[in-house]
Amino acid sequence: MLKDLREAASFRKKAAGRMALALALLAVLASAAIAYLPSVVQHYSIGRQPLPEYERAGLSPATGEIDKGAGTVLLAQNEGRELYLDARTLNLKVVDAQSGATWNSLYEDGKSGDAEKSPLLIRFLGKDSAMYEWDAYKYAIQNGRYTLNRIDGGVQIVFDFFESESYRLQEYLPQKISIEHYEKLFLEKLEQAVSQGKLTEAQAKKHEESLSIAYQRDEDNGLYFFKFSGLPPLSLVKDLIQFSKAVGYTTEMLLADSQQYGISVTIAQPARFVVTMEAKLDRGDLVVRVPSYSIEGDNDFYTIQNISVLPAFGLVSAEKAEDGQIVVPDGAGALFQINTFNGKFPEYERPLYDNTYYNTLYELPEYPETLSMPVFGLYATDLRGRSQGHLGIVEKGAELGYVKVQLGTKDASAGGSLYNKVYSSFDSTQYSRVKVFGPYSDNEARFLADTGLIPVDYTVRYKLFAGKVDYYDLARTYRQHLIDTYGLKPAYSTEPKLFLDVIGTVTLEKRRLGVPYTEPYSMTTYSQLLDIVKDLQDVNAVVNYKGVFNGGMDNTIGNKAELVGANGSRKELEALRKQVESGNGSLFLHADLMRVADTSGGFWPKSNALYGYDGKPVEIRKYNYAFGNFDPDSRGRYLLHPLRLSDTVDKFLKDSQAYPNLSLGDMGSTYYASYNPREIVDPVISRGIVEENLKKLSARKKLILENPAIDRIGYAAYASDISRESSGYATMYSSIPFRQLVMNGLTEYTTLDVNLAADRSDYFLLQAFELGSLPKFTISAENVDVLKNSEYSDYFSMQYAVLADEIKAVYAEYSEGLAAIGSKEIVGHRMLADNVFETTYASGASVIVNYNKFPVAAAGSNLDALGYVIQPTP
Repeated sequence: MLKDLREAASFRKKAAGRMALALALLAVLASAAIAYLPSVVQHYSIGRQPLPEYERAGLSPATGEIDKGAGTVLLAQNEGRELYLDARTLNLKVVDAQSGATWNSLYEDGKSGDAEKSPLLIRFLGKDSAMYEWDAYKYAIQNGRYTLNRIDGGVQIVFDFFESESYRLQEYLPQKISIEHYEKLFLEKLEQAVSQGKLTEAQAKKHEESLSIAYQRDEDNGLYFFKFSGLPPLSLVKDLIQFSKAVGYTTEMLLADSQQYGISVTIAQPARFVVTMEAKLDRGDLVVRVPSYSIEGDNDFYTIQNISVLPAFGLVSAEKAEDGQIVVPDGAGALFQINTFNGKFPEYERPLYDNTYYNTLYELPEYPETLSMPVFGLYATDLRGRSQGHLGIVEKGAELGYVKVQLGTKDASAGGSLYNKVYSSFDSTQYSRVKVFGPYSDNEARFLADTGLIPVDYTVRYKLFAGKVDYYDLARTYRQHLIDTYGLKPAYSTEPKLFLDVIGTVTLEKRRLGVPYTEPYSMTTYSQLLDIVKDLQDVNAVVNYKGVFNGGMDNTIGNKAELVGANGSRKELEALRKQVESGNGSLFLHADLMRVADTSGGFWPKSNALYGYDGKPVEIRKYNYAFGNFDPDSRGRYLLHPLRLSDTVDKFLKDSQAYPNLSLGDMGSTYYASYNPREIVDPVISRGIVEENLKKLSARKKLILENPAIDRIGYAAYASDISRESSGYATMYSSIPFRQLVMNGLTEYTTLDVNLAADRSDYFLLQAFELGSLPKFTISAENVDVLKNSEYSDYFSMQYAVLADEIKAVYAEYSEGLAAIGSKEIVGHRMLADNVFETTYASGASVIVNYNKFPVAAAGSNLDALGYVIQPTP
């Protein structure tokens, strides 16, 4: 009896356990179902705009033709400058009438190569996935294959690039050839060519070596086969083609030998491209435009992929100058010293606006900083003491552009050249060689995905300097260009401010009866932040509250503005806002309108996300730097399809009328495009969509933009997270704050996080005094220990209770220093020594900062490690 009772009790206990588990599972399923219902409704509310068309400027009307034998022709005069064209070489020359300084687009000193004689370089892709490069001199100019048309203020040059000789090896030699024919048609013919005096012994030996490199003998099948699976080096290709001509190996022989092994041979039609370039003198500047949509080609086997514009403009020969620098917009900005070529490192070439992002998405980032300004420059003083320089500004098409630097050397034995250059190119077609079996597969099988020709008026404006200049002059010139182009109005605030990123609601993974589920958790509630603001009552704070809308930091689609309940009530939020504003501060609420982490709000990746080159929605995960790949266990995040953005922004604006201050973590810097082969939304069109929506947002909200591209700062009251560093490429000379000098007065900008960096707070105070930057902290009320095993483990050392004294101390020192300076308007900046800089302000005060971690003496002042000296207004 007792045994029966125990068994019955055990059965009831197990049954109760199973029931509890079943109820838990049912609860999870019910929650999912409830979440799914609004998802279905919301999905249909994400509107989609039609695909916009690029507004083409079109070719300028021709007013007449220039004869190729006309010699040097005056094209235009304005602002004391004259533009000439040499009709034979196609050199564009600008002359400054007052100083006599000249700038040439081509360079000929008897030592220069074809690239220095070419206004354009083109790269094009074959359907065989091979890339080819041509220069305008060899493939157009020297053969007279160009047309010159006069246009208002300049010239229109129509280049007719033509392949006079193929370099496709498969059109000359077979993939397989019998041993008999190899010996008879190759080796014996080679011997005959030597005996007949058509080749020297040395030439024949070189050809034999090339054959032995390219072909391998297969005794079992009685043949030789071409052993390269891909393309061999170009030097080997050229030698093998010369060999085939020397021994008289004809196309008929090639076809017969290939047919013997069932191999088909395609003789491609010769490549030909017609590319138009226009050059004008505009307000004393040289402006060059290449409309990609005007490109013509006779052979659909090839697609023109990249065009370099004026690669020799303003170059400096190592034999003519020893003092000079090249400026690139890498991160904050960087300098190269001329004549410092190093054969151990490749030439510097980087994309503007991180425009190769979707091609390199799954790779370890090569550089820590991106290029957020479409500019480049060079200035030098020649051996006679004459100085001049130029600044190139990519006015249109920068989202497809690159900056390339070539450093010169007097000793070319290590593979360099004499010439120091900086120039830009652009992708007329974007492409990627996609791994068939996934980005991390060991199988190297790939397919070629490309956008086709992208319509764009790629335009570069060259600002010309007839005297001695430096990076500060270039920065101020570009700043004025932005003011004129976008109608910006400089303004300078002299009051000290502190910028606070505040972490609100995050999503943490938890378990119930072993079943995983997620739960919102507020790292800083409204009431907690209210207490923090009260504690900082003497601090003028700009508060950027993150994790507020649409699910928090792991947000849903942004076509609504739902406050996260975990942070508190609306009443508490209103009390917080009043407290912040009572202290002369500002409260911004953060939103991501392009990024989506939580798809339960109606976001369907297949129809709502942008696509990568692999034809799938792009899913971005946390990057594992130890292994160099995305962590498959991390949470996937998506980017909204460009054609869905406008409707999302419109709905967010309608739903967020109560919140006048908005912070955007994505729209300032995200490189935007969608590469679905069924409908490509190219980066030029996508940029226009983003700009249109930023206009709407900035018209109704005061905005913070995180690390924005330079063309978007006009929409921002604050630009946050502006680095003072460059990528530190091996051949760079120094980082410079070119970006901050350009932004000075156009928007207020912050440093990176003081408390989340390896450098101590002194490093960021130097930036505040040197550049007028706002010191920035990221904080939370709760202890960060709860984030250790979460997606947010990158957040450390941010609990306010621990940081409070440091925040107040930084603000106090910053306030005192700013009061001594008396201005944020920069009127001068120079480098005194390595990592030592002097800034002059409009007040007359100057600041010397030492970024070295050791003491230095400069300009009569002794500076501590990471120290500064403020010299007040006289």
